[in-house]
This record gives sequence, structure tokens and C-alpha cells, in this order.
Amino acid sequence: MVDLRKQNISTSTSIMLDVQRIVAALVVLVFHVSSQWTTAYPATHEALGKASHAAVVVFFVISSYVIAFTTSGNNRGPQQYAIARLSRLYSVLVPALVVTALVEFVVVRSDAFLTVRYVREYSWLRYVLSAFFGNEAGLLSAAPPLNSPLWSLSYEFWYYLIYGLWFYRAANRKTWWWLAAASLIAGPKILLLMPIWLCEVWAFRLPKPGLVVRYGWVLVGLFLLLAGLAVAYLPALPGAVGAAPLFMTAQFATDWVVGGLVGLAIWSLPGGHPALSHGWVKPLRRAADLSFPLYVLHFPLIVLWRVVFGWRVNDLQQMWQVVLGVGLVAGGLGVLFENQRPRWIRFFEWLLHSINSARAAGGK
Repeated sequence: MVDLRKQNISTSTSIMLDVQRIVAALVVLVFHVSSQWTTAYPATHEALGKASHAAVVVFFVISSYVIAFTTSGNNRGPQQYAIARLSRLYSVLVPALVVTALVEFVVVRSDAFLTVRYVREYSWLRYVLSAFFGNEAGLLSAAPPLNSPLWSLSYEFWYYLIYGLWFYRAANRKTWWWLAAASLIAGPKILLLMPIWLCEVWAFRLPKPGLVVRYGWVLVGLFLLLAGLAVAYLPALPGAVGAAPLFMTAQFATDWVVGGLVGLAIWSLPGGHPALSHGWVKPLRRAADLSFPLYVLHFPLIVLWRVVFGWRVNDLQQMWQVVLGVGLVAGGLGVLFENQRPRWIRFFEWLLHSINSARAAGGK
């Protein structure tokens, strides 16, 4: 077993994680634009749909690797863990819900067809559930239809919570009760995909293969190739994505295979190399940091584009204009939201301090 305190994310690993985040977010964006604009290419649409779902699996794997590093190699305690995770989620979730609500307001007043397609009764309840990461708890599937990608944020929150309760568990029975309660509330859909999220936590604890650099990259390429083949050719097991009652978890067995292969690719990465330390590494990291806001903002912006600029089915030129335009707008908003994250950190520091003070006063 390696000494995790001495672990660090190598340059090559960091670059690969950043590239994967960017590619995954762009794949989801292109799929959702294509699903709105094209009907003449069913095979392409099906392939993009598989790739888009696999992209979310990749996000889960990367998330688990980062959390494994944060808690094992840069551990600052449970409160800082909670503040970091909550500030990261809420810095994009709250703006995303606001943008989604504004787009819904515009859609309801200007487009009857899109209103029927994307607006439901008691819409406000979906926003409330999503604001507290309850939209996918149990057997619910209740994200606002105008921002369906928010399903995965609910999964992420419960993974952060369950793993945090386990990692920072105290030697008393109460902690285990909290862990059991969190797992019960999260429910079967979320727990069935948790092995994907945990795979890189486990891999992070294993010794690296220790191969010569060129053979290490061959191994990485092999695992990624196998993951791509699994996405393309493995059947959806045990069911198709979106099918009730598991909805986005319906093909969990196939997702386990894809997530495991991506995790093995990251685990196989050779160590850093001076040749990789170029000036483009930092800009790549900044671009990768925008993949999260791009992911949670793109869908309502796509629908808004249809309302404002019109829609021509199977017009590929217009479709790619939407991809570029939505990507740029979401990226710009993402920069704005990233700049607000210190405010969220201070807010959760204040909130936790207030809770601790109240508990201390109540215990006197």
C-alpha cells in the first residue's frame, strides 16, 4: 500500500483529467443540440446518446479521483471537506436554477410547443427538490425538464455525503446511523451507480503499475479503447437509460464496465514529465474548470436559443452555430460564477460556525 500522504497528481494525470472533462462536457452539449436540431441521422443520434451518457460516467470517475486525492493527500478535516464540496456545488447549481427558471418564464409566455414539452405542473417543487439535491432521491426523477442534466448533481451530492461520513467516521454508533440514513434517503438509483464513483477512490490507493513511460501510455490507450468499444457495442444492461423505475441508472451494469475501464486508464497513467510542463497547461486547467458550468447551463440556453433565434430542423449550419454560441455564453457565465465561489466558501464557513455555536450553547 502506498503512502497517500506523499501522493500527488502528476502533470500527465492532471492533463488527462482536464482533457477528459472538456471532451465529456462538449459531447453532452453536442448531443443535446443535435437532439433538438436533427431528425435525419438516427444512427448518429443514437451514437451521440450513448457517448453523452458515458460522458457523465467519466465525470463520476474523475470526481472520485479528485476526492480521493483531496481527502487522502490534502486532508484538512471534515468541516473543510464539507465547505469545499458545498461551495463547489452551489456556486453553479444556484445560478443554473435561476437561469433555468428565467428561461422557463420566457418559454411559457412565447412558445406553446416548448411549454408542453418542457414545463410540468408544480414546476416550483422540482426547483426546490433540485436546490436541496433531492430530485433523484429514492425513485424520484424530478429535475426541471428544462435542465435535465441536473440529475447527476444530485448523485454527486449524495456520493460526497456518504463518502464523507464514511471517511471521517468517528468510533461511535451515531456516525453509522447517519451513514445508514444518508444511504437510505439517497435510494437504490444513486447507490447502484456509486461503485463507478468509488472505483477511482480504490484505484488511488493501489500502487501504480510502474511501467516504462511508453508502455504506460500503451496501457492507458488500451483501457480507453476498450471503454470506447464498451460504449459503442455493449448492450444497455439491465435496461435502457431513462426507463422507469431506475431512469438514468437503468443500464448500471454497462456503466460499471465503462467506468471501471476509464478508472483503470487513469490509474495506469505514467508519472509527470518535464516535457509536459508547458505554458498551455494552466489555460487547459482553466478551460476544464468551465466544463462544470457548461454542463449545468447548456440545456436551458439551447431552448432559449430556439425561442429567440428560431429553429430549422436538420439545418446543420444552424446546429453548429448553436453549439458555438451556447458554449461561449455558458463559458462566459462560468467565469462569472467561478469568481463568486469565494463568497460561497465564506457563506458556508459562516453557516457551519453558526451551527457549531448553537450546538455548543445548547449543550451548556
